[in-house]
Amino acid sequence: MKINSRAFVSFDEYCPFDCKHCYTYDIERTSYRSMDEIVNSISKQQFDVVYVSQKNDNFAVPERGIQLCQNLFDKYRCNIFAITRNTLSDRDIHKIQDLSIRMRESNKLFVFAVSISAIESASKTENADRVPSPLSRIAFIKQLSDSGIPVIAMIRPVYPDKIIPITELAKIIDLCRGHVSCVVSGGLGVNDNILARLDMTRDAFTYYENYEYLQGAIDCEINFVNVADELNLLRAKCAGVSLPFFEHSMPALNFLYNQAMKIA
Repeated sequence: MKINSRAFVSFDEYCPFDCKHCYTYDIERTSYRSMDEIVNSISKQQFDVVYVSQKNDNFAVPERGIQLCQNLFDKYRCNIFAITRNTLSDRDIHKIQDLSIRMRESNKLFVFAVSISAIESASKTENADRVPSPLSRIAFIKQLSDSGIPVIAMIRPVYPDKIIPITELAKIIDLCRGHVSCVVSGGLGVNDNILARLDMTRDAFTYYENYEYLQGAIDCEINFVNVADELNLLRAKCAGVSLPFFEHSMPALNFLYNQAMKIA
């Protein structure tokens, strides 16, 4: 089986983490749905995996994010891909572990991605007062891995090396090595609002032309910064430690699904 199509679900509130790079603050909110309404919102779509991601960090309140995943699996018996910058308690990790085991029994996969964009320079892109520290997220990755849950290190957004040094991202790889199944990475996307939050101007960057990235996930205008050199260095770093590297999440999920089915 191949994972070909995806559906997105997300809580409608604005994310409390206030990351400077985040495009979700530019997505218009017209209503605030109940959890049942969110789960039912994809009932007419065809999909192989549900992304618990888009408008919010759905694990900003961990109990709600876990319940959303449980409800999605109960209704659709689907693969689930969840992304967060948060950390979870031992009790919450145990709940995710239980769900992951239940999903495996149906030949479905629960994959958790933890986003980390920098270490020493994290305050350039995140709000350190609201987001758990990068090192605490790396510790959380290790807890998930020890619980048998497939984990992706989501190293994005990648900035030009002059802003966030590639050496910091290489350090993330070294610290996560042995605890993540792969790395997914991609460059910074900006618009006028994001540039204002970053306190930068448009001419601070060069941009890709006719570049399509995060299709289906972004519902606002974004220009992507050209970080091809930085991504090539990250790819080489991962290759040097035998860690699969992807610039898109769907190929990563297919890699993990095929690995899991071989084991099963």
